[in-house]
Amino acid sequence: MLKKMEMPAHKCRQQDLAVLAGDAADLARKSIWPSTSEWPFEARDISPLAWWRTLPADLLRDAEHLLVIDTLGRISMFDRDDKLPAAVRGDTAAAIGAALSLLPVDEVTLAVDITMTALLRCALGGDATSTVVLANILHRIELNYPLAAELSFSWYTRLARGSSRCGFRALRRSGFHDRNDHAEDKT
Repeated sequence: MLKKMEMPAHKCRQQDLAVLAGDAADLARKSIWPSTSEWPFEARDISPLAWWRTLPADLLRDAEHLLVIDTLGRISMFDRDDKLPAAVRGDTAAAIGAALSLLPVDEVTLAVDITMTALLRCALGGDATSTVVLANILHRIELNYPLAAELSFSWYTRLARGSSRCGFRALRRSGFHDRNDHAEDKT
């Protein structure tokens, strides 16, 4: 019987080189910002209405986006003149307006959770402005747990990474076409 040989763990040479080269900024960033695998909350343990204030951007993917849409779809609105019903239905401008109208947020209520979840829906859909507004509001309000700053930072990071998949999808929905798209249309 052949015995499986285990390979020794491979060390990341780039990380070793960074240490040798004294890349202090990179090392500091790694030690300050926790990885999402260590995040104390998980989507399955929290209501989708609280995800905006408890989960970093990296933990909210397509499946969670669908759950947010479903959750908001189950909410009935009685005030037809307000921006909130349109925001809940996915209107980005209404969601941003409704979220900004909450400022300053002194306490998290059901109305705040619904409004911010509507904004979260737009951010998860790839809207850059919604992502910036969400990150800014998270930065401004007082959440009573130690990772609140990291939560806001996670949305800025998502935006900085380009969220390329969502960004391109949002550009296509907006009607944007680059030169390559036109060339393909002519063939």
